[in-house]
Amino acid sequence: MAAFREAGARKRAMATGSEDIAYEQEKQREKELEMRRQERIRERMPYRKATGKAKAGDIDAVLDQIKDEWEFVIDPDFNNVDLALSLLDDSSAGKGIESFRQTKVMLSHALKGSVDKHHKAFADALPHHAALLNHLGLAQTQIKQSKTALAEAKEALGNKRADLVQLWSRGQVLEDMMRLLDQIEHLKSVPDALETLMSEKRLLQASVLLVRSLKLINKPDMQEIGAVSDLRSYLIGQENALREILIDELHNHLYLKSFWCESRWAAFKPNQAAFPKVEFENESSGQPSPNDIPYAFPESSSLKLTSSRLSRFLNSLALRPNDPPHDLSESNFRSNASAPQLDANPEGDSFTYIETLLESLAVLGKLGSTLDVVAQRLQGEIYSLVECTLDEVEERMEESKRVSLSGAASLGRRSEGGYIFVANDSVGITPDGVVPSMPAKGILLQTFSLRLAALESSTKQVDHETLKDFFWTVYSKLDAVTQGLRVVCEVANRIGSRKDFKDSSGAKPGALFPLTDVWLPVQAEVRALLHDYLTDEEQGSVAGRNPISSINENIVAFLTLIIYLQSIFRFADTDMKSTGKVLRRHEDELTRVLRDTMPGLVQNSSDSAVQATLSTVGTDDRLLGVGQHHRLLIKPDAFHVSVLFQPTLAFLNRVTEILPDGVESARSASGVLDDFVLKVYLPQLEERISELFHHAVTSPDAFQYDQMSTRFSPKPIFRATTQLMALINSLCAMLRTTPFHRESYSRLIVGVIIQFYQRCSDKFQDLVSSITNIPDTSHLVLAAQWAQKSELNPCLTELFATPHSDNVIRRQLSRQETHLELNYLGQAQIVKHDLVSSTRNLASLCGLYRSVAWFTEELNALKSSPDGTLSPITPAALESANVMMPFTPSAIPTFLSRSTYDEQLSLPLSQEMAMRFGALLKTYSQLAEIILHTIRIDIRCRTMYYLDAAMRLGNYNIDHEAGEPDPYIVDLNTEISNCNEFVSTAMLKEEHRFVFAGLEHLMEHLLISNARYVRMANGFGIRKIMRNTLALQQSVRTIGDDQQHVEFERAKSYYALFFLTPQGLLDSIRQHQNFTFDEYKTILNLQCGVDQSIGEAGVAKAVDHNYSMYLIDLHGLELESSADNS
Repeated sequence: MAAFREAGARKRAMATGSEDIAYEQEKQREKELEMRRQERIRERMPYRKATGKAKAGDIDAVLDQIKDEWEFVIDPDFNNVDLALSLLDDSSAGKGIESFRQTKVMLSHALKGSVDKHHKAFADALPHHAALLNHLGLAQTQIKQSKTALAEAKEALGNKRADLVQLWSRGQVLEDMMRLLDQIEHLKSVPDALETLMSEKRLLQASVLLVRSLKLINKPDMQEIGAVSDLRSYLIGQENALREILIDELHNHLYLKSFWCESRWAAFKPNQAAFPKVEFENESSGQPSPNDIPYAFPESSSLKLTSSRLSRFLNSLALRPNDPPHDLSESNFRSNASAPQLDANPEGDSFTYIETLLESLAVLGKLGSTLDVVAQRLQGEIYSLVECTLDEVEERMEESKRVSLSGAASLGRRSEGGYIFVANDSVGITPDGVVPSMPAKGILLQTFSLRLAALESSTKQVDHETLKDFFWTVYSKLDAVTQGLRVVCEVANRIGSRKDFKDSSGAKPGALFPLTDVWLPVQAEVRALLHDYLTDEEQGSVAGRNPISSINENIVAFLTLIIYLQSIFRFADTDMKSTGKVLRRHEDELTRVLRDTMPGLVQNSSDSAVQATLSTVGTDDRLLGVGQHHRLLIKPDAFHVSVLFQPTLAFLNRVTEILPDGVESARSASGVLDDFVLKVYLPQLEERISELFHHAVTSPDAFQYDQMSTRFSPKPIFRATTQLMALINSLCAMLRTTPFHRESYSRLIVGVIIQFYQRCSDKFQDLVSSITNIPDTSHLVLAAQWAQKSELNPCLTELFATPHSDNVIRRQLSRQETHLELNYLGQAQIVKHDLVSSTRNLASLCGLYRSVAWFTEELNALKSSPDGTLSPITPAALESANVMMPFTPSAIPTFLSRSTYDEQLSLPLSQEMAMRFGALLKTYSQLAEIILHTIRIDIRCRTMYYLDAAMRLGNYNIDHEAGEPDPYIVDLNTEISNCNEFVSTAMLKEEHRFVFAGLEHLMEHLLISNARYVRMANGFGIRKIMRNTLALQQSVRTIGDDQQHVEFERAKSYYALFFLTPQGLLDSIRQHQNFTFDEYKTILNLQCGVDQSIGEAGVAKAVDHNYSMYLIDLHGLELESSADNS
């Protein structure tokens, strides 16, 4: 019935339109309230869910049934009238009233059961409900009182009061004070936060915090607060300290001082031929950029190293928006700078860290001045970097030396006596590959195994490894430094291009860090290192300078200092005219002052001193300036260029890829090095060879026997010869391993051979020169003069070539030689200064001959057949017809890997050089031949001299038997013995035979022919002469096997005629004439007591008065003999 009444009332309300609208609105509000109520119920009872497992009669089971069957009654839009009508209509298909009643009864029972079950809790809730109602009533009373009080206050505030204005003003002041107190409180926390940020290397946040704090503390209202003056001073000090920290950190990462930069470079590894990929390239960047944008990987890039870490960084830099990383406005002074940082290491990525440092400096406004500091300290830092690398390499060098020296024997190289003996299969090395200290008896080392220790000592390979270690390592570090400089340049230019960029230095944005100027000190350091290890400054000569040279040297030093700061390998680009014009005024003034104060000091040639100096500077790249030099790991040597060429080329190529276009040298890297080889290395190589040559030929023992020479020569040779041969062998070996300008090497070798010929010729002239009675004059001894006679030379040459077994021809040639020599002498008498000054000089001549002959043989073995088109494996195949063809890097591995110790060395020459070399060998052969002939002739001249003196000056008219030979004969035998010893020591057996061949025939001839010089003789005197003959016979027999049967029978039979009577002499002549008329006349003169020293006057004083008759008979016998012969 209630439902009907409500429905009727609603119909009546719809009578008017306004009532309908009101009703609809009311109904809508009720729906919304009901929905919110239902929502709150669901929120409060989230656990109330229909599970379907409740027992029959439980409240939950009833509610589940209602939800299943009568769910629409809880709908906010539920209309109870419709439900009532539906229940009353039996014919309706709706719900039955019985079902509704059953559900109602079940719900009633369920509620009653719940009440019975929880009645105690309901009973306890009633007092609480009453208390709640009391509290609500009390709160209603208080609200009414508050409403009354608010009305009274409103009325009171509506009236105007002056004291309220003062209270408002005071409130504003208090508000400002509170704000200042908050700011001071914040500033008090800045030092701790700043220290934390700096300790955590969060330097950009520290810079932002510091700049914001400085702006805040320097505001006018803060200036009046004295309590913050100390804090202000602290912050200003921290600004300078932070700037220094930023500079130090920047240098630490630029010059690899930080531990985190170890992965950016790599130390040298054995057999390294290129830069290895460093660990830094393989790492992924875990550190975000200051703008929190990771590295980007664009498809294309302007950088040449498209796959490197540097290229990825620069590409990312170009893609990021160019905005400051932090807002420096004072409104954000309560920044989140002190917020905890991520676990990423700020220094893990050097490039990003460098960018962060530069951003921090830009925040401080110190970017320009800091980059100036970086540029100023660059040269010193590079120097320190190289010094640090030297320490590292030096530590490794000691160990490598021990290892390499212990393994040197396995390479078949043995150093001894200034030489290196290189093992090969043909020199008799031991099974373990070691060169024996002494060759086996009868086995000689091959000469091409000889090397000069000054060039190829056993430590040379160790030195080369040390050089590779140092230069590959330092180039790896300089590569990393160059990448860092490129990063600094790019980031600085990026920061400088911002619109709001301001810097305290006032530098222009585009000129913050000019990479062109920054790169020059690195170039200079590389050039200085190359110069230090290729050029030995201590070997320079200072002889022959005049006083004005010191002045010119000062000018050179000034110009050199300027050049040191210029681009590498650009000395030839000097503008001579402009430079000379600038310096001419200063030079003229200096010259005028010197002429006025010290006349005679300045020479006339000094007018062109500057021009000469500039010309030298413009053409000589070896002038490097007065910069600091590093200590040397090994002694500088021009030959090191073959080791330094490859790493330097690789480094310059890498630099060309790193630096932007326009910064690298205009020439290509290979062109630069080729220019270096032409203008620096080859002159230094020539100077080094000249130095070794002069040391070899001018040392005190240069022309003394080298004991080491017996290992590869049957006879000892001079030390200068062995050293020069070792030098030439080393140069020929270098020809196989040197891939550039090989024709120049050949020219240097030929030049050394020519100079050594001149030195040997000078030595020969010195040994055969004799001081005359005229002061300051000398002449050649007779032996040297006769050895160059055109008539005698063929005779001696044929004698040397005649086999030993052909005695007849050898005897004929010896007699022909004697005849020619006596004809050259004529009636003259040999004196002491006509002979080689001493037997020591004669010994030196023997050694000189053997040395020159051996040197000639070895040079002939080096000579290779010239060919216009050499095979690819020959060294000359690397060069075209143009001698100045630049170096090709690809040629290095082929030639460096080739063994140069297992085959005969050769000297590849062009057609022209081969002809010149052949003529040079012929000249050496002629010099050796002249020396050999001089030795032979000088021994014969000594024989002539002593036998002539023995006959002229000896006393043979004695009254007793002589017990010893004449003193001159004794001296002759002594010198012959000494000569035999010298010749046997220095010369081969065939040469020894040639020197003394026919000497006994000469002695016998002189014993007979020189009898005419005996003044007077008796029987005792003739016996003395025969004793002299016997002494000579014994001396000659000691020379060699050829003279074992020398008897001097003719001489003995000649002097035996003396013991005949004059008539008996004539009778013997009639029977058999064995001697010449003059020889018989001489013996007749001695028999008759004629004084032969006074010529025809002695005939009248003859002891035998029948002398004239005997002489007439002798003439008659001569005429008869002449008639019979005709």
